[in-house]
Amino acid sequence: MSIVNFFETVEGTWFSQRTTHFAPGQPSQTGQATLKITRVETNDPRVVTLCQQFSATADTAIFAYTIQPEEQASLYGGGAATPQRTTLMVGLKSDDGISGQFLSQTDREPAIAGQYHLDGEVLNLSVRNDEFQSDERLWYMNPNLRMRTSLVKRADGYQMASFCSEIRRST
Repeated sequence: MSIVNFFETVEGTWFSQRTTHFAPGQPSQTGQATLKITRVETNDPRVVTLCQQFSATADTAIFAYTIQPEEQASLYGGGAATPQRTTLMVGLKSDDGISGQFLSQTDREPAIAGQYHLDGEVLNLSVRNDEFQSDERLWYMNPNLRMRTSLVKRADGYQMASFCSEIRRST
């Protein structure tokens, strides 16, 4: 499977059930969200602008998607729902078709660059910078059920791990 094949499977509306664990001393939280993932043409002005921020050209983009969460209230744990934010994610061409650079821009936040690597049928996304490091893994149990884990560590000591099971509601 190539990275392009993997990303052909992500488009749709997904119901996400999440459990989040924080550094010791903070309660775990659960929550639900609906994620709308939509393919974007690589010549879209948003893709062009994001690529230019990292001295890349849009013709090196092999996939682009927007991710729009519709957050729902936490089930327990006292967490507040986060405001809706749209994320644009762009993957750049690589020599081997399974690993390379991705770019991400979320509303009103600085753009970031990270690395993707497809290990069999498991996608690994990682971001490393002076402020934080993030590792995320995505894989499918079947075409309409996927799993996602993430681990985030910030320079200030904050740590968060999460597990999501996601069911596709529509394509």
